Formats: sequence, C-alpha cells, structure tokens
Amino acid sequence: MKSRRTPAVSPLPVWAGGLGALALCFLFLPLAFMLGRVNWASLGATLATPEARDALGLSLRTCAAALGVDLLLGVPAALVLSRSWRGVRAARILVALPLSLPPVVAGIALLAAFGRRSTLGALLSGAGLDIAFTTTAVVIAQVFVSLPFLIVTLESALRAREQGLDEMASSLGASPSRVFWQITLPTVLPGLGRGTALALARCLGEFGATLTFAGSMQGVTRTMPLQIYLARESDADLALALGVVLLGVAAVVVALTETPWGRLAFFLRFTRRGPASASAAPSARTPEASAALAGEAGAGVAVRVAGTVEARGWDVDAELRPGLVTAVVGHNGAGKSTLAQVIAGTLRVDSGAVSIGEQVVDDAATFVPARRRGVAMVSQAPRIFTHMSVLSNVAFPLRVRGVGRAQARAAALEQLRAVGIADLAFKRASDLSGGQAARVAIARALVFRPEVLILDEPTAALDVEATAQVSAVLRERLAGAGITTLLVSHDIAEVLSLASRMIVMGEGRIVEEGEPARVLASPASVFAARLAGLNIVSGPSVARPGMVGVRVGAGVLWAADSVGPGEESARVALTFPPEAVALSREEAHASPRSVLPGAVAGIDVDGSLLSVRVALAEGVSVTARVTAAAWSELGLGVGDHLWASVKATQVRAIRVAVGS
Repeated sequence: MKSRRTPAVSPLPVWAGGLGALALCFLFLPLAFMLGRVNWASLGATLATPEARDALGLSLRTCAAALGVDLLLGVPAALVLSRSWRGVRAARILVALPLSLPPVVAGIALLAAFGRRSTLGALLSGAGLDIAFTTTAVVIAQVFVSLPFLIVTLESALRAREQGLDEMASSLGASPSRVFWQITLPTVLPGLGRGTALALARCLGEFGATLTFAGSMQGVTRTMPLQIYLARESDADLALALGVVLLGVAAVVVALTETPWGRLAFFLRFTRRGPASASAAPSARTPEASAALAGEAGAGVAVRVAGTVEARGWDVDAELRPGLVTAVVGHNGAGKSTLAQVIAGTLRVDSGAVSIGEQVVDDAATFVPARRRGVAMVSQAPRIFTHMSVLSNVAFPLRVRGVGRAQARAAALEQLRAVGIADLAFKRASDLSGGQAARVAIARALVFRPEVLILDEPTAALDVEATAQVSAVLRERLAGAGITTLLVSHDIAEVLSLASRMIVMGEGRIVEEGEPARVLASPASVFAARLAGLNIVSGPSVARPGMVGVRVGAGVLWAADSVGPGEESARVALTFPPEAVALSREEAHASPRSVLPGAVAGIDVDGSLLSVRVALAEGVSVTARVTAAAWSELGLGVGDHLWASVKATQVRAIRVAVGS
C-alpha cells in the first residue's frame, strides 16, 4: 500500500500564526456565545409558532425564486463580462456597485425604480402589477443584492480558466450552445458553485433592502431576518431560535463553496456510466465508427490562401498540396501562426480569399466558421478538456457530429490504441502528463478524419523524451493518411522527419519554399540558413567586379556574386558552412579568398570533429569545423590568435531588408 505524503510547505511566521488564530477566534466566539444562550429544550416548540413557520417558509420560497433568477440572468452576464469589448471595465464596476451600497440605500433605489410613484412603477400599476410591499418585492430585493455575488465570482472563474478551450471545441465541430453546456460550464463548475452558494447566503441574510422596499408583513414580506429583528426585544427565545436556524442553513450553504465540484461531477458521470460499459465497446468497427476513423488514405484536399491581414502587415499567397505535410518556419512574428489561424477560421482575412478543396471559406462575401471547415488543430498547449475522461475527450468530435455514443467510444478507443495510450482511456484528463496530453490531442484531432490538420508546434512544450514519443506517433499516424497537414515548427529535425514541403516566412511574407532538404542545402533566407547551421555575417554590402562583401573590421568577407544596379549599399547576409572555414597560424595569401584575423573563443567536440568558435573583429563570430588531428597540428587553445580564411566560391549572398 502506497503512503500518501503531505506536500512540503514553507514555515509560517510566528506572528502570522498568532494573528491568524486571533482572527479566527474573533469570528468564532460571538457565534459560540449565541449558541450557548439558546434554550435547546424548547427549540422545537419555539420554531413551531406561526410567526416562526411563516418567516421560515417565506424565506425559503423567496430565496429559491431569487436564486433561480440569479442563475438565469447571472450566468449569461458573467459570460458577457468575461470577454474583451469596449466598455467592459465600466460594466464590471456597475455590476459590483451594489456590493458596496448600504442595504437601506439599495431599498431606496428599488423604491425609486419600482415604487408606485415612479414612472416605471406607475406603468406597472396601470397594468395591474403592484410590486412594492409584496412578496415579489422581497424577491426583487434579494436578487438586487445577491446577483452581483454570482456574476463577479463566475466572471472571475471564466477569466482564470485555461484559455482556448472554447475555440478548440468550436474547431472540433461544436456549436456555440454545445460549447457552453459541455465545455464552458463544466470547466467553471467550482466557480459557479461558489457564486451560487454566496448568492444564496446573501439572499438568506438580506434585511435592509427588504424592509425599505417590501415592508414587514407577516406571511407576505416578513422574512427570517426581519422576524429576528422584531423579536429581539419581545421574544428573545424566538429570535435566538430563528438565528440558530439561519446560522445552520448559512453554514451548509457556505460549506458548498468548498465542495470540489469538478471532481464530484466527474465521479458522478463515471459511476453512472461505469468503466465496464466503456470497456465493453466493440473492437470491431461499426459502419458509423469506420466512417469516423482515419481509415484508408484519400487524395486529400488542396488549401489555397491568398490574402492579407492589414493589422499584422501580413500578405501571403500560399498553397498546401493535397495529402502532404507542409512545414512553415520563420522567426517569431514572421506570420506562421497567422497562416494557421486564417486556415483554421479563427482569423478572417481583410482581402483576398481562402479555399479548402473546392469550397471558398473566406472572402469578401463568405466566411465559414471554424466548426464547419473540417479543420483540426493540435497546438503546443494540448487544450484537453480536463473535466472529461480521456475517452470522452477523443469521442467529443464524433459526438458533436451526431455519431452514437457506442460508436463514438469505439472509434475513440481505436484511436487511443493507435497512439499507444489505450490503457489511459478512463483516466481523468487533468491527471495526464504533458506527453500523454499531446497524444490525446493527436487522437482527438484525427478521430473524425479532418480534411486539414494543423500542427502548431505540437512538441514545443514537451521534454526530450516526450518529444521523441510524440514525433514518432505523428510520423506513424500521418504516413500515407492522405490528410493535408500544416506543420508550424522551429525544430528542423521535426520538419525533416514529417514534412514533404517547407515554407519559410519573414515579416508576414513567404521568402522561400520547396523541399526541406533542398531549401536547407541552398538557403535563400537568413532564417533558413540559421536552421541549416550555417555561419551568417551580415551588414552593408561592398562590391568589386564579380564579388560582393561585408566589412569585418579592417578586412572584408567576400562572396563570388555580382551586385545588381542600385544594390551597392544594400544590406546583405553572407552564409557559408563551418566546413568552408580554414584556420591557420599565419596569414594565407590566395585568391579569391577572404582572410581575417581572429581569436579562439571556444571549442566543442562533435564526434571525431571539433567545432571551433572564432571571434573576429566588431563582435562578428564564425564557426569552423576541423578534424581533431588538424587542430592538434595547429597547437592552439582558447584565447590564442589565428587567421580564418574562406573561399569566396563557398560563400552565398542573401539580400535582406534593412532592419532585419
């Protein structure tokens, strides 16, 4: 039997412990003394009096009605306030304002709005609806003072939860209402439970606004707080008895705020369905499951993007070839994620068009939402629905498409087997490791056989071991699957192992594209050269016949390339492999060759070769790769001076924009 260890916590300062204990005693002692004064022997008889029964019954009825109104209005209000829009901060202040108002002021405000002398009250009275000094007025007063508790608590929970879950569910095919009921609401269930409990507690304790707006009529508007107030002088036993009842109910309600609602809901759902019924799902594929599974490879669909996003300075004309994996690479801010968002349907182009297969999904007249595009996305944040089991996560895209429960679970189980985690099918998704969650995201994306799959740095947040496992799963699942795939990545090994084509982006434009091996062998962009591990030296160009160069201190690094008209002072990046750098103790004289003085900055061992970092003038650094024997003959160490020479024919010049 495994022992459960208590997590280590930092020691508490003595003064904090003492003051904290004093605060708890201060809150507990008045309640304890009140309980000590109660005549417990006659409590039942006291509560059986007409006054007590009427007050208790009225409080329960009005609080239940007020809580229903709170939920009906408060949940949508919290959803609205959790979004970003102009004026949302002012709206949040207005919602929280009743929390700071004295109860009597709240009652006066309600009288001004709904009293018989007000404009609105007169209109309601003419329609036969008198509100003030009625039971309805009690409910309205309770809603006015309790609704902000629910809204503020739930809105905070909505903003604090993991971002992107709703967008992920929508991209998997769920309608907005389904996203709300199956994703949004369950993920904020603790916040909803806490807000509901606080609102109910506020309803039970409401006094000032009720007295001012509804008055105090037995059986009509006299709730328990009002009855306690009236009885405190004439019937102390009744006041104490009602106080104890109110205290007990409030204690139960407030205790609900500490209930682990999320885990409780998962437990009830799991025990209701049971692991046996899920594990009994047929391993043979039913027709419905077969239609949902990634089965025989198809030809795939072509994706064409020719559009602009002006706010991001993004202007791209690209095509994803049907059934192939196309990698898009580039520095941060180059426009890779924008391309993924435009295809997925989470970002609309300002001009141009986007098409998937024969269907135009985005242009000036048409916009197909993400849930209807047949595009699945796997990102570095897996965005697993933590309130569901692993099996329910993977079955979700099929269920929103109308596939029956049994067929969806069978298909999901098949996908989990394919990614090697079928044994985790009934585990709570919040208990998964990063690598396991990434595999679940892959299975969920492939289970409904999307037309297009977007992999947005799927291994960026994983450790080395998990990265290798997930990359292996991707290679196996995508090989011959016939799914048009866009891979956004910074990992050149991942690109080479998965992609058939590569697009290099820079400053919101495509700077080069082609087969990954060809692009890296002869890069036409600085980023591709950096990916290929080449030396890069950039600066304003200098020229001589048939040559272009960059000044490095007193010398020049030359490339065998010609300068076009108007390019004499353009910025240029010279790229060359580490193997092209020759090192010597003495200055070599050969042409055409660049010979520059430097010093040894560092030495790294790479198998039988050494990578020698050479610091040149003006902060320029290059790497030379030499054999251990050649380095031994030189007899140099870190800090020693030497000469680095590079043949101009081995240097490639890349024109770059000023400031890049």
